[in-house]
Amino acid sequence: MTKVPEWQLAFVLPNLRTEDHQGSPTQLTLGLEGIAIVPSSDPRVSELRRWSSAADTFLGCFHDGNGESIAPAVLIVRNDWDIDMNRSAEPVMAFRNAVAVASILPARARWATAGWNEVSWSDTFDYHPAQLGVDGSMWNLWTPALTSIGFKLENLSLTPTIGLPRTRLGSMDRSLADRLGRAWRMRFRRKRQRRETARVFRSLEAAYEALAIRFKSYESLNERGLGAVPWVTAVEVLASPPNRNVDKFDCIKLIGGAPIPDAQQLRARRYWAWNYKRRRREQMNLTQRLFHHLHTARSKFVHGDRISSKLLLPFGKGKPPVLSVASTVYRTALIAYLEKRWPRQPPLGDVLALMEENTYEQHLVKAIDR
Repeated sequence: MTKVPEWQLAFVLPNLRTEDHQGSPTQLTLGLEGIAIVPSSDPRVSELRRWSSAADTFLGCFHDGNGESIAPAVLIVRNDWDIDMNRSAEPVMAFRNAVAVASILPARARWATAGWNEVSWSDTFDYHPAQLGVDGSMWNLWTPALTSIGFKLENLSLTPTIGLPRTRLGSMDRSLADRLGRAWRMRFRRKRQRRETARVFRSLEAAYEALAIRFKSYESLNERGLGAVPWVTAVEVLASPPNRNVDKFDCIKLIGGAPIPDAQQLRARRYWAWNYKRRRREQMNLTQRLFHHLHTARSKFVHGDRISSKLLLPFGKGKPPVLSVASTVYRTALIAYLEKRWPRQPPLGDVLALMEENTYEQHLVKAIDR
C-alpha cells in the first residue's frame, strides 16, 4: 500500500448516479470543503483505489443485474475533518440526510412536469452496509442481523436496489442547501448552537424516512396513510416548544412564519380551523391548511380511528393527494425555522432563487386549482 490518502471512504451509495449528465451535479457538498458525495471516478476516490486494492475491487463489483457495469457514488471525508469530528458517524449521516432532502424536494415539486425523471426517493441515497476497514485491507459488513469481518471479495457481484430507478439528479434546492450547509458547519465544525441545530438534523432524519419508498409493491389504504406519520413528525420536531408537548397549532404557527409567497392563489385563499385549547377559530393559509389535513390523517391512521380515502384526498377526487404535496409543506416549515435563526439574503434579482420558489408555490397551487 502507498501513503494513506488525504480523503477516506466513509460509505458507498450504489443507487446514486453522480456523473455529469445534462446539468446534473458531479459532486454534492452543501458548500462544505471537507466532505462530499462524488462519483467513484473522482480523482480523490481514484487515489483511494490505488491505496487500497480492496476498495478498488469492491467498487468495481457493481452491475445493473444484466451484466452492465455501473459506477456507485461514494461519500468521502477529508482526514483532518474526520479527526476533528472524533471519527463519529453522526456528522456523516447528517450530511447525507441534508443532501438527500435538498436534492429530492425540488424533484417532488416538479412531479407534474419533469420530476419523475429525477431522483425522487431517499432510498437512492441509502448506504451499502459494507464499510472499508481503517487500514484499507478489507471490507466489513454491519447490519442489525449480521456482522461479517473481512468478507470475501473474489468473484463478488453486487447490484443496486432493483426496484429503484437509477435516474439522474436534478438541480438541487440552492436556497435550502446553503442554509443546511451553514447549520451543519455550525453544529459539527464550530460546535455552536447545539440545541437549535439538533432540531434541524432530527427533523431531517424524519424527512428522510418520509421520502423513502414506504411500500414495496402493493399497499392497503392503511399502509398508504401511515406515510403521514414521518412528515408530521419532521415538522413537530422543528415546532416543539421548550416547556410543553407540541401540538398541531405550534406547527401551523411555524409554517405561517415562512416568507410570504408570490403566487396570488396562495396569498388570497384563507381557511379556518377550530382550536379547542384556545376555544377560538384560527385563520390559516393553504400551506397551513394542508398541514392540518396531514395531522388529522396521521392521528386517525395511527390511533385506529375510522378511515377512508377522503383523509388523503381533502380537496376531492381529481386533486393531488395530501401526501403528494407533503414534501413542499415540510420544506415551508423547514425554511421558516432556518430563516428565523440563520437568515439568508439572496442577491437582489436572483432569478434562479425566484424560479425555485415559484416551483414550490405551483406545487401547492395544484392542490386546489387542478
